Amino acid sequence: MRYSTPLRLSLPLALLLLLAGAAAGQAPVDARRAVSSLPDSQAVLYVNARRIINDVMPRLMPAAEYQKMLTQAQQFGFDPRGLEFAAVGVRLADPPPANNLPEFVVVLRGNFNADTLLALGRIAAGAQNIQPRSETYGSKTIEIIDLQNMGPKPAAGAADGAGGNRPPKPMPYPEVAVMALDSNTLVAGVPSYVRAMVDAAGGRGGLRPSMVDLAMRDPQALWSLTVELPPNLNEYLRKAGLPANKEVDQMVGWVKQVNLAQGMDALNYSLSAAVLTDAPEHASAFSGLVRMGILAAQTALNQEAAKQTPKHKDYAKTRMALNALQNFVNRTEGNTLMLSVSVPQQAITDLVKQEMGSKPGAAKPDAAKPGATKPAPARKGRRTRRN
Repeated sequence: MRYSTPLRLSLPLALLLLLAGAAAGQAPVDARRAVSSLPDSQAVLYVNARRIINDVMPRLMPAAEYQKMLTQAQQFGFDPRGLEFAAVGVRLADPPPANNLPEFVVVLRGNFNADTLLALGRIAAGAQNIQPRSETYGSKTIEIIDLQNMGPKPAAGAADGAGGNRPPKPMPYPEVAVMALDSNTLVAGVPSYVRAMVDAAGGRGGLRPSMVDLAMRDPQALWSLTVELPPNLNEYLRKAGLPANKEVDQMVGWVKQVNLAQGMDALNYSLSAAVLTDAPEHASAFSGLVRMGILAAQTALNQEAAKQTPKHKDYAKTRMALNALQNFVNRTEGNTLMLSVSVPQQAITDLVKQEMGSKPGAAKPDAAKPGATKPAPARKGRRTRRN
């Protein structure tokens, strides 16, 4: 399903902060359980799907499109509003694969029936001539889909070259596996990672406690991203095209884990980061670099603000950015660098309203007023008749 309108609403961080309203009156999601259920991973993304779907999307999407999404899903016996959380695990193979892509696993939990959804998925796949194969691992049945044989095939005898039909590009992952971990949990990802999910559910090879603790610094976060930098990260960076740099490589080696999270309180929205380094002096060094960057940004914004009047279209944005930088938190706790910035909810609300009003195709103030009419166009070539 495509939702072109909401996906194009690519406002800055402020938009996400605005739409991440609290789900008052809803039962909290056990975020720690969601994250700790993952197998050993080098990156973990946790999303509170309940708040996203029930609070964020109704504000982001036009009401008609939001209702259409719900209706289409409910036709298959699935109500997205019942989702609890999504958790994504990512790990880098060693040595890196030829395509330089990490392995992944996705976990979805909600009030749906996982076995029923898988059955419907098999029916839909069969209608597209896709026949997954079944594999038993432990006590679970895993469905594995061969992605390499999907898509259109070149016609027999077709030329492969300029002006001819070229064979389709290979899929980035040769296979994807799906399974029902329990009656309310679906798992999908690289087959080996899905099998590791079964092992983790049985108490073997789960996510390391240090990763869980860092990911759950803010258990009420709307989302949290935690990354443990692998020892062979520089090798991946070289394959991605980043030139070698001794100083950069050394500083990358200082960083062990990074966490980003978005939170909120009664008055403010916040974005925070925690950078775990290998030594307190390295955390202080990073703090000094951040301090220099903040001072440079404040200088540039002050110069910009001096040129603007309250009627300038970017006046509110500039003032909000300056206020945020003035309250920016940059401190260290042992070998951990702690960063955070807060923005008042009302400032975010005003900014988003301004951005939405300036979107192409938005109704003009006069056109939005009831009874407003356009002036009649002047007639061309009209001659005055003499009596």
